[in-house]
Amino acid sequence: MTPMKLEDVLKSVIEDALVEFRAKIREIEEESLRRLREGGDELYRQALAASQAIRRESEALRMRLISQAMLESRREYLESVEECVNIVVKEAVSRIPSLRRGDEYRQSLKALLREAVESVGGDEVVVECSREDQQLVNGLAKEVGKELGVKIRLSEKFLDCVGGVRVIRGDGSAIYDNTVEARLERMRGEIRQEIIKQLLPS
Repeated sequence: MTPMKLEDVLKSVIEDALVEFRAKIREIEEESLRRLREGGDELYRQALAASQAIRRESEALRMRLISQAMLESRREYLESVEECVNIVVKEAVSRIPSLRRGDEYRQSLKALLREAVESVGGDEVVVECSREDQQLVNGLAKEVGKELGVKIRLSEKFLDCVGGVRVIRGDGSAIYDNTVEARLERMRGEIRQEIIKQLLPS
């Protein structure tokens, strides 16, 4: 039997070591690939979660912006309606003086006086009106007083109003403001509703 040469021994040892080393390398590579895949999956999951979070945040932001725009639009709409109400009230007030000479104004003033007297109640009332309406109200007070069985006297104090009356119960316990301005203020809700109705598409 021929003795093994040292080179052959070394070669054999090297080959055995290489086989073991290659197996170890494969094991390391496989472990690295597994970790890489797991890491990739984890990164994918993280990216997906981040993407979903961004989508949710984006949707929330979009909804907030829409809500804000709607609120702003509603505020502007209501401001426009209120501006229309103010214009209508102002226009109505400006037309009263030109109506003063007609019989329709006299009948309206009588109705305002009657309503106010009935509202405050009592056997005696004091009526306040504008300087321009004093003479007309004086004549109407006699008519309404007779019809309702109430003593009506005119105040020496004049109201700064375009028309209508303010009636005070004799003992001062009740006041009913039925001036044109007060009446229009009470009608603001109706005017507003009418304007909104006109603005709605038919």
